[in-house]
Amino acid sequence: MSASSPQKDVFDSVLPKVLQTIRAASALGAQDVNFYKSIDSALSSELDDSARNVMELTKKVIQVSGDDNSDNILRFGKDNISGEANWKPLGDVLDAVFEKIDIAFSNAQKKSKPAADKQQFTYLEDGNDTTASATTKKIEKPQLEFKISVDNSESTPFKPKITSKPHSLTPYEESVKIRNPEPIYEDSVEIIDPPYYPHPYEYEIDHQPYPESILEKADPIPSKDWNTTSAIWVNTPKALEEMIDQLSSLTEIAVDLEHHDFRTYYGIVCLMQISNRENDWIVDTLALRDDLEPLNQIFANPSIVKVFHGAFMDIIWLQRDLGLYVVSLFDTYHASRALGFPKFSLAYLLETYASFKTSKKYQLADWRIRPLIPAMMAYARSDTHFLLNIFDQLRNKLVDAGDEKLQKVLYDSRQVAKRRFEYTKFRPLSSAPASSKVSCPVMSNNPKEPYASLIYQYNIPHHKKPIVEMLYNWRDLKAKKEDESVRFIMPNQLLVNLANLSQPIDAQKVLGASNFVTEHVRLNARDLAELLQASIKDSEDKDWDLVDQWREVTNEPENFDNIDNIKALATLDKFDKLKEANANLLNATVTSSLLKHSNIFNSILIEKSIVTQEFDPEKDTVIKHDFTKEYEQRLATAKEGLEEVEKLQALVPEHEAVEEVDEEVTTVPQEQVKEETPEESAPVKSDPNEIITIKNKKNFNKKTFQKGTPETDEAPLDYANADKIMLEKQRKGRDQKKKKRAFDPYGKESEGPQPSKKARRVNMGKTSTFTKKR
Repeated sequence: MSASSPQKDVFDSVLPKVLQTIRAASALGAQDVNFYKSIDSALSSELDDSARNVMELTKKVIQVSGDDNSDNILRFGKDNISGEANWKPLGDVLDAVFEKIDIAFSNAQKKSKPAADKQQFTYLEDGNDTTASATTKKIEKPQLEFKISVDNSESTPFKPKITSKPHSLTPYEESVKIRNPEPIYEDSVEIIDPPYYPHPYEYEIDHQPYPESILEKADPIPSKDWNTTSAIWVNTPKALEEMIDQLSSLTEIAVDLEHHDFRTYYGIVCLMQISNRENDWIVDTLALRDDLEPLNQIFANPSIVKVFHGAFMDIIWLQRDLGLYVVSLFDTYHASRALGFPKFSLAYLLETYASFKTSKKYQLADWRIRPLIPAMMAYARSDTHFLLNIFDQLRNKLVDAGDEKLQKVLYDSRQVAKRRFEYTKFRPLSSAPASSKVSCPVMSNNPKEPYASLIYQYNIPHHKKPIVEMLYNWRDLKAKKEDESVRFIMPNQLLVNLANLSQPIDAQKVLGASNFVTEHVRLNARDLAELLQASIKDSEDKDWDLVDQWREVTNEPENFDNIDNIKALATLDKFDKLKEANANLLNATVTSSLLKHSNIFNSILIEKSIVTQEFDPEKDTVIKHDFTKEYEQRLATAKEGLEEVEKLQALVPEHEAVEEVDEEVTTVPQEQVKEETPEESAPVKSDPNEIITIKNKKNFNKKTFQKGTPETDEAPLDYANADKIMLEKQRKGRDQKKKKRAFDPYGKESEGPQPSKKARRVNMGKTSTFTKKR
């Protein structure tokens, strides 16, 4: 572009005005416009007129961009243009406009480059149609039209949806027999996994060889021109049969899926894209969901290589919804990793090996929409159209790199193909290698308490665990019944907010728990309030039952404030009874009511000396009995219970450790006994059944106290060298502190220099005490 060109003159004259407009709009947005409008009606009218003019100009820009729906997107008025949801369609349109501008600039720059430096990219025309997002919530659920209704009951293990087994090495009847796993011992604990149906093609995947062509280099076959070809839509059994006839004679095909999981519990496969060297097919798996089993003639044929990219979940979705299994899988994701590429995404492979730039706009679109808009059709077709050409190039690179890398890719691809779907209720409990290939709807690290991750992630107090469990189970049952995702029924953040509600709880509190309350929570607000209130009461009742069980086991009085009684409680054979009588006690939830009695757990100590005392009226003295040896054996068997008690101790704050000194019971000669006053020599009234300990906690200074040496036996102070002695002690004290002091990465000393605080901006024209008129 020359310096005197008219385009440059227009650019120079327009750009400064655009910049001034942007600066003025930014400055205006930083002010409280509504405040000034409220105090000046003339200014308010002028601002509304300007806003209306801007709105009309924006509509014209949208219409010029090719969107005829601008009147529905933008409407003037506070209720129409306020809120993020109302501006989102406009944002989508403007994003499309800016993307077109970016593409135009890129094409202009390419034309100005020398021919040798050119890299011709093909761009996915994603358009600016907002239908995909606008109709998501209005679409009728396709599950209602399925010939075989979705079963979310999980009453039996998942059974493969096949009635025959083409290209088999083992009989079909053997492949669909339920298996009962043998017991597995892990850490001396017997674990028995639930029954299951095996992967029907696991043996074939391991033993059927790949075609010889995959082991040899060959010239890559170019893909058909993107702009002159289109996809074939398959939504009838006849069209499906014609496609299978064309695929049966091939040696490789490319496959991909589009999945939806927000308005269904397990998720549903909405589209299947299949490409060969000549054609692209897009299969409507919603319309043909129960008619696609004949595709196993192609997918299970070991002579046809099935090329996927990132088939980790595609394999699960194929068998769960469609009853399809893949033999001779080649996963380009594992090939990318083996070749050490900087990125492993399909977008990177398309740009690097096909000079095609895709778009992420429809990556998370609602693929249930029918009919599909052209932009979504193009996006789906792009996933497989170039994949066979990319496969050719990656295979050649792997062959050049040596047999080891190619064999590793084929091995990893086989492991992906052997993945098996299973219901959460029948998830394997052991860590056997076969268990790692099982995928469930809820893949929790704690199958018995899948809600535990929510407690840790959102830092929910442990005593609210029963409430979280109740909400989690309610949400899960509701999602199964309605065939909706748990996120649609109740997002995690809403669940946490409901669990943290304070008493008393009513429907109004449930509705006000969050700024966004889902339809299911709103309709069931009263039931949820009753469930929450009942769960809290039940939790408190269990807490007091827990305390009553302690009392029953220990035969202790009602007063639990007596620390000595609580100490004695933990020292005798109470642990043995505790383990038997409280089979569910140690797994019970310690809630706020129990935490009020935290001294129960803090005071549990294993005493070294256990004695009782009894007053003998004939000898006018106190007789002490030592039962330490008698209980040593019982205490040894209680060590197993100590670990569980320590878990309970961990639920209450730790106290600073103190030095403990045992006061041993010794025999003192009569002549050394100090004469006692009448009050001191009075007989001690005690309950012979009461068990006490004479072990006391005392705080001692380790520097001054030495065992066996009276505290008063101190060397006389040398006043002549007092200064030196004090300095020496100070120096030793500092050295000791330096040695013992641990580095605190969060301490103030570790912080670096801090920036100066930003001065608060003062808005001129009003005072901070002015009350805005409504």
